[in-house]
Order: sequence, then C-alpha cells, then structure tokens
Amino acid sequence: MEESNTDKFISRRRSVTLKPLKVKDERVATLKKVSAILNKSEVNRTPEELELLSSCGDIVKEVNLRQKKRDKVKARLEEVEDPPDILEEKCMRLAAAISRATTLTVYTGAGISTAASIPDYRGTNGVWTRMQQGKDIGNHDLSQAEPTVTHMALYALYKANILKYIVSQNCDGLHLRSGIPRSSLSEVHGNMYVEVCRNCKPSREYWRLFDVTEKTARYSHGTGRMCHKCSSVLQDSIVHFGERGNLPFPINWNGASRASKQADVILCLGSSLKVLKKYPWLWQMDRPVHKRGSLYIVNLQWTPKDESATLKINGRCDDVMTRVMNHLGLEIPQYNRSKDPIFYHAIRLQPSELTTTTQPCLEEPSVALSCRDKLKLNSLSEDVDESLDVTDNLDEIKIKQQDETIPKTEEDCTTPSPIELAEQLTAYSAPFFTALPFLSMGLPFPPMFFYPQMTPLLYYPLIQSPAIKQDRNLIKEPDPKPACGFCMENEGSPVCLFYQLDAKQTDQASEVVGMEAENESNIEATEVEDETASTPTATAKNPGWFGKGYRKGFRKKR
Repeated sequence: MEESNTDKFISRRRSVTLKPLKVKDERVATLKKVSAILNKSEVNRTPEELELLSSCGDIVKEVNLRQKKRDKVKARLEEVEDPPDILEEKCMRLAAAISRATTLTVYTGAGISTAASIPDYRGTNGVWTRMQQGKDIGNHDLSQAEPTVTHMALYALYKANILKYIVSQNCDGLHLRSGIPRSSLSEVHGNMYVEVCRNCKPSREYWRLFDVTEKTARYSHGTGRMCHKCSSVLQDSIVHFGERGNLPFPINWNGASRASKQADVILCLGSSLKVLKKYPWLWQMDRPVHKRGSLYIVNLQWTPKDESATLKINGRCDDVMTRVMNHLGLEIPQYNRSKDPIFYHAIRLQPSELTTTTQPCLEEPSVALSCRDKLKLNSLSEDVDESLDVTDNLDEIKIKQQDETIPKTEEDCTTPSPIELAEQLTAYSAPFFTALPFLSMGLPFPPMFFYPQMTPLLYYPLIQSPAIKQDRNLIKEPDPKPACGFCMENEGSPVCLFYQLDAKQTDQASEVVGMEAENESNIEATEVEDETASTPTATAKNPGWFGKGYRKGFRKKR
C-alpha cells in the first residue's frame, strides 16, 4: 500500500504517537454521542441512534455508570432532616451514650456556628458552594457573632465533668468565648483572634478583640505588629490549605491526639469530616474495629464516616443538642456577654499599634469594663497599697479593741498549754516521808515530787528544753494569690484557664521594649563571644539522612 501524501513526510515515531490519539478522540466522540442519546426519551430516539446504542454496549454501560456516580455525588450534597419522631428517638440514644461515656470527645465543624450568622463551607448555601456556582458570597461581620446553643450546651457538659475535650475546625473562637478552657480545646485550623510570637520560647500568644488576619494569606502570616517582649513580627494562627500547623496553642495537636486515644465516645457536630478524615490519629485507626470508641455523627449532609458510625443523626445541631440536654436533665446556660472571657484577657493595642488594623473590634459591655477595672485594682491593692493612712488606721484599731469583748468558752479554758516537752515525761512520786512537811503545813506539793527530772538543783544535767507546739489552727497561712481574677471569680481556678493577660505587655511601650531587647541582645552577644573564646570549638555533627539530627541505621545483610 502506498502511503498518503500527508503521512509521507511524518516520521515513524510521530506516526506511532498519533494513532493512539486518534483512537482516543474517536472514543471520546462516541461517548458524547451516546450520552446525548441516553439523555433523550426512548420515544424521541431515531433508528440510527438505536443502532448506535446496540453496537456500543460497553460505552453505554460506562455512560450509565458515570451518571450514577454523578447522581450519588449530588445526593450527598443535599441536606436531609430526619422526621420529628425518628429524631427524638435518635436523640434519646445519643443521650444514653453520653451518660454512659467515661471519656467524651467532641469534634465540631462550621455547622455549629451557622446559627451565629457565620456561613459554612460545603453546605447548600456555603461559601465554597456559592463560589463554584459563580454567586456572590456576601459580606459577613464575624465580630457580631456570639456563642450558639450548641456552644453553651458543650460548656454545660464540660462543667458537669462529662465532656473532656473538644477538637474544633472553626476559626471563629466561639468555644473559648463560651467558657471552654484552652487546655481542653484544640482549634486545629487556628483562631482568628489569636496572634503568636514564634520567636519567644515558649511561643507567646496575644488574644485580641479583632480579626488579626487582615494582612495575612497563604504562606504569609505576618500581621504587622511586634512582640512586646522580643520585638519580632507577630503571626496569625490560621492554617491554610497545604500548610501544617505546629503551634502548642491554639492548635494543640498533642492534646487532640491524646484525647482521641482515650475517648470511648466520639461525637461529631456540624462537620462534613472531609478534612478530619485525613487525620488517622483522630479515629483510633491503629486499633481493631471492636476496640475503637463509639462514633456518633450529627450533620445534615453525608459524611465519609457514616458507614462506620454507631448512629447518624440528620438534624440541626442546636435542635439536637437541646433535645439531648433535656434527656440528660441538664440546663443549657444562656450566653452572658458581660462574662465573656475575651473581654478580660484580650491584650489591647498600644498607641503606636492603632494604625495596624482597620477591622472592627468587639464591643465591650459596660459591666465587663467596670469588672475588669475592679480586678486590676484588686491585683494592685494586693501588691502595694499606697493610699493607706497609718495613723488613722491605728486609731481605728484601738477604738475597736476597746469596744469589742472576746467571749470565753469552756473550750478556751480547757485548751492545753502551748508549751510542751519534746519528749513525753512520766510522773513518778518521791519517797513519802519527804512530803510530810508539806502535808503538815497544808502546802501544795512542789513539782520535784512528781517531776524530779525538772528540778534545777538536784537534777540539773537532766533538764530538757521544752518545745513550743504551734497550733496550725491558730496560725493562718496566706492564701495563694490567683493568677487571674476573672478565672478565680467565675471558674474557681487559681490558674488562668485562657490566655493570661500580662500587665507588662500592655503597660510597656513597644519602642522602649525594642530598645531594651536590642541592648539585651548586644549583652548576650558579648557573653556568647566570651564563652566561645574560653570554650574549645566542637566538631560539627552529621545531621543525618533526614537532615534533622537523625541518622537512620541500616542493618547489613549477612
């Protein structure tokens, strides 16, 4: 056969690569024709189209299989709610599981914050769904958001010692504002109100009243503000796609993995689990199936963990948690803005930092302002009270001592003497004839007849020095000063449960701190130079195969 004019000048390698492309193009064209024919009704199909369908049976099967997959994906995106009777029955089962749980861990997603006017991502009206459809996502002011019924229900479970830990995908910071301490919370995608100094060891967190992510983006996390201690650039705590968060707070992966290992009941609220499913340490995948914790899911849409869940509830989080708390007999507290911990622990901007942001701040309630000032005054009065008038107070104390009378009781009269001997002394009597003079004169017996070892004349070497016994009830030890007045007053904890507000961070100007940091660095540099001059130089260590100080050991084959 003679080659055509077009194929005559094509190289052999080029012609070999063109033939598969032509076959692939023909198959794609046939797939399009078959799919268009299948979209028509059987009545409107022509004989030629019917003949094409009969001759291309494998392509028809492939087109039908693709269509089933598309329908399945669309069905998973739909939001489905259970009927009221079925929902009530499922809530009873969930309440029974929570009451039996010894270690309850909750995973939360954007679905629990939709009631606070914060849109979700993959819902029917979510941010990413509207972006895929080419619609406007709108403007959402997150500074007006407040903890929802679900947030406060979780706080009630925590106060009842039922809930042990929360792993949240949300960046809105509403779990902290509801009262959950940061030691029992992992915000694995960060917190929009927290910026961190990574240069300080340990890292230094700054809890703000505004969104700190105004100037940040993927792989660019500088907020434009400086650390009050080391003057390095502060960074936000948000984890974007393709990034890995390693901050101890607010991300706290160590606490999340530890809680997931100990959990016997895992409750997922308002999360599609498409991101959390990629973290195997959250699902106890290293254990057999029968030794893993029970999984309960509350979501309107399909999740990839539905098949492995003990119970799936198709309902809204606020409605489900209200029913569950009623079955448990626990009351859901109302959110009180005046007791929001963010208003007592947030670090205010210094005058030089006011131009670093244009985001609106959270409006502080008047009660919170007065209480915060009162707490500051109390902390200052405990340290130094400069307004104390000594003369007036002494006069008042004398008048009070004259007026007050201390009543005595039988217990006061019968209390033992505070002076006791270091070793217990046994009483033994002297000879009887030595007591005759005292009996004839009616005098009481001297101590030497009962405790001769205490007499200074005859038994001087045997005298033992008495030990003064201090009654612990009489001596009051000073109460430990709480680290945070708000946590002590509202939570009864002497330790700060949130991000502790340091007075040095707020009162010190950033310029002065920067100069002090430079001076300290210069002093440290001179000290290091002196030490290096005196100490011998150490040989450089091999960083290892990974370049991280680890050398992987291989065993040689025998």
